[in-house]
Amino acid sequence: MILRLSTFCLDHELGMRTFLLFILTIASSVHADVNTYLNKYSISTNETVRLTIESTQQGQPQRPDLSVLNQDFDLLGSKKITISSFQGSTRQATTRWQVLLRPNKSGELKIPALSINGKQSSPIILLVTGSVNTFPGSPITSPQASRAPIFIETSIDHTEAYQGSQLIYTVKLFHKDPLNKNAALSDPFLNQALIIPADDVKRSETSVKGKPYFLEERRYVIFPDDPGTHFIEAPLFSGTSQTDQYVETQGGEIEIAILPQANSNSQGYWLPLSSLQLEERIDKETPLGPGSSLVRTLTLTARGLPAARLPSLSVLKNELADIELLSTELDESFDEEGLTSKRTETVKITMKERGEITLPPIDIHWWDTYEDRSKIASLPPVILYINAAPIQNTPPKAGSLIKDKTAPINSTKIPPAANTEDTGHIPLIVFLAGVSMISSLGWLYSYCRLRKLRNHAQKKRTAVNERQKEKKKHTHSLAEKNTFQALAIACQQNNVDISKLRLIEWAQHFWPETFIESSKDISLLAKNQTLDFLIIDLEQHLNSHEKSLWQGDLLLQAIEALRKRRQKGKA
Repeated sequence: MILRLSTFCLDHELGMRTFLLFILTIASSVHADVNTYLNKYSISTNETVRLTIESTQQGQPQRPDLSVLNQDFDLLGSKKITISSFQGSTRQATTRWQVLLRPNKSGELKIPALSINGKQSSPIILLVTGSVNTFPGSPITSPQASRAPIFIETSIDHTEAYQGSQLIYTVKLFHKDPLNKNAALSDPFLNQALIIPADDVKRSETSVKGKPYFLEERRYVIFPDDPGTHFIEAPLFSGTSQTDQYVETQGGEIEIAILPQANSNSQGYWLPLSSLQLEERIDKETPLGPGSSLVRTLTLTARGLPAARLPSLSVLKNELADIELLSTELDESFDEEGLTSKRTETVKITMKERGEITLPPIDIHWWDTYEDRSKIASLPPVILYINAAPIQNTPPKAGSLIKDKTAPINSTKIPPAANTEDTGHIPLIVFLAGVSMISSLGWLYSYCRLRKLRNHAQKKRTAVNERQKEKKKHTHSLAEKNTFQALAIACQQNNVDISKLRLIEWAQHFWPETFIESSKDISLLAKNQTLDFLIIDLEQHLNSHEKSLWQGDLLLQAIEALRKRRQKGKA
């Protein structure tokens, strides 16, 4: 009874101590510029803990020195996240580091104060119970393992990754004697994850602790889809050696931490990648006219995702053209850095009528897992000019009509007046006079007809020019709407580089009669002091080292106000 009471008191005291440590840690970090906290304050030696470090200082914070943690912990991985917010006229940026730790001893372990730009956090106490065991999945280095006839080593390139991103998992099978054909090694397993063998088995010979071994190495790429902490189940080997000895062994499990999606976009896809490249090729007839066509090929090359998860690229709707998807090709290949995927779309664009056709810009939003920030791969809009068919009018020429009608007059000679007394010439004179009058009337009719044809042709050309102007105006209006939508997405993503490009593209269609090549031209045309200040702010962030602090909401509001003023003026 006394033993039970003492055990209860000890457990109660231990729980109260943990609770008080948690309260004191939270209270001491409220007023600090650098805050640190744990997801758990009491763990066993076989568990991991996540340390979060937050800095709300202005400017670019320096990375905290994590080497002070090596004395009591093993650092399994870290991630950096920057969160920007805008309240009134104040812009604030919070930088967060998440560090996954595993204790290497038990007891009350102290996480010391961490310094960022001269500001320090408060220390934290972590209670670790139990005895330290060998880390699951680590290489077998004990004498018993090195003397085993067959053993498995497993490893992974990162123990912390984003949902859906790539992990490279390596399995090494060591055996002293050659294996029979009935020997089998299963694949690793992780619930709610896509696992793909990366390449063929690599066979070689090596030595472990001075003893010769055969080595079979296999690599897999794993794409976990469920956020949280998980264990990768290691492959299982079963079979017999050439000495007919049956062996069954399994590698160690590896614990991984899967972070949720860092952001989202209006298209609904999530692309965590190490690199992304967007390219296009256009094969077209010269010149383009109604009924002619061109072939456009779009290629998206991504490192770190299966090809089936890459988004579609082509926009298949256009008022002035028929767009047909000819083919979609998906290719995958493996190298030392994992999986490289390629999506290629080929479309045929057939022109319906004369005018200006604008193919909207293409923006692919993705997350750079190396730099841990959002990026956009873009293609600018493509403008196609469809030439008008030449107007052919073939009215009769006035010169030829005059020449033909007056030919009888020029070729007829009037007899001399000396024979006027001869009454036999009077009928001839009357006939010639009649012919002359008929020729004159014919010439007058031809002149009037020619003038009427010329006026009709002029009216027709004027009507065609008016229709072309209306179509061009309508095309610019559609292009302005498309480029404004692309600008809005870039501003909402707070991407200063893409926002400047989209701003210039939008302005070129908003003022189509003016040549625009820089933001300075936009300021001169807009004649808006607020927009001038916002463009200056954009340029300053673009040329500084604090691009991530730029916010695009005010610039987007100013552009929307400018568009509304023009619409009211038209009304």
